[in-house]
Amino acid sequence: MTTNDFLLSKVKALPKAAGVYMFVNKNNDVIYVGKAKILRDRVSSYFGNDLDPASKTWQLVQNAADLRHIEVFSEFEALILEADLIRKFKPKYNIVLKDDRSCLYIAIKNDSLPFETGVIKLPKIVLARKKDLLATDVCFGPFPESNTARYVLRMLRKAIPFRDCSKSKYTRYKKYDRPCLFGHLELCPAPCVGRITLPDYKRNIYKVKKVLSGNSAGLLKSIERAMNTAAKKREFEKAGEHRDILTRFNFIRERSRAAQGYIDNPYLVEDTLLQAVRDLALDIAILKDAPKRIECYDISNLSGKEATGAMVVAIDGRISPNDYRRFKIKLTAKPNDVGMLTEVLTRRFKNNWDLPNLLVVDGGKGQVSAALAVLGDLGLTVPVVGLAKRLEEIVFKVGSDYKVLELPRNNNGLKLLQRLRDEAHRFSRRYHHYLRMKGLR
Repeated sequence: MTTNDFLLSKVKALPKAAGVYMFVNKNNDVIYVGKAKILRDRVSSYFGNDLDPASKTWQLVQNAADLRHIEVFSEFEALILEADLIRKFKPKYNIVLKDDRSCLYIAIKNDSLPFETGVIKLPKIVLARKKDLLATDVCFGPFPESNTARYVLRMLRKAIPFRDCSKSKYTRYKKYDRPCLFGHLELCPAPCVGRITLPDYKRNIYKVKKVLSGNSAGLLKSIERAMNTAAKKREFEKAGEHRDILTRFNFIRERSRAAQGYIDNPYLVEDTLLQAVRDLALDIAILKDAPKRIECYDISNLSGKEATGAMVVAIDGRISPNDYRRFKIKLTAKPNDVGMLTEVLTRRFKNNWDLPNLLVVDGGKGQVSAALAVLGDLGLTVPVVGLAKRLEEIVFKVGSDYKVLELPRNNNGLKLLQRLRDEAHRFSRRYHHYLRMKGLR
């Protein structure tokens, strides 16, 4: 087998998931690190027939002897991990392919500025090249692509506002006694006009550091604890502020992990997914073993019109798009989610598809009861649970009684069910919107 055939076999084995890939030379040195939203599709592009032999990409492939990858849970994690691995390995082609331009860093700099209590050190977060960094700056990167660094910073700022202005701009708006445009857009907490206290502003900067260090999961848990504490004290305005931060953090995902965790264990995603199905077997009384195949269902409609149903599947905890199915619901009565779910499940189990080891429905007792009724009519025995959206409670039936299970938000099994429920919702809505648009033509 030639080196090229060996690399192509590795490309075909890559998952269709977000992650980081590394080309390695014959001396076992990492010569290039890249990120991808879909690993297999991105790395396949390196082996096309239209590559110019004079290009640096062609030279990279010719010098590669092996291909490694690390799968992650989200594209955002891939961005952070790529920067971390480039800093660690300093790959030759990450520099060459950028024509020796200096990569961007995210830097936290301290400016001496007037505040309520006098002149203080007030942090700001900006993009900077290596030549512009100071010894006192806290830096994250390098980010090999400038648009990647800008994307990370833009997404962060939507969740945690911070200043990025120059000293002159800060002083000018302090004199005007009004915030700049970013202050009005709530992308900056406007410390220049005293809209935020110094301790609160520094806490914002601390949160950004935590996320850029890959520790957003711990940060989110601490924010959730603060929200619950404020609610118990009936400090509803403060609890609402914490809730809004949690909501805006959806782009990062609660399961975000430290880049070092992926470096220490490249199979962290696989291990976490297997642990998720084991957790389900331990926590849900009606499960005897870890479910190999999980199916999740959702219904989407607008006043009963163009109603659709979706089935999404996970195998060994891993989402399996090839097994997805969608249903155009024939029921023409008024909106009836339970009746529509009954139709979808009846049609699904009349097909000769693999039976699930766990069936998940979006909802509570009504949806669980409907699913059990369909299975009973067909003489099938499949464990059924519902995931109620408001409190993320897991509902299932034991004998004649319904049980409600509340799992910690960091439970891997619960996260898997949430991921399936959200994917089923996305898939059903997408088909529903398609049918609506088709009807308008």
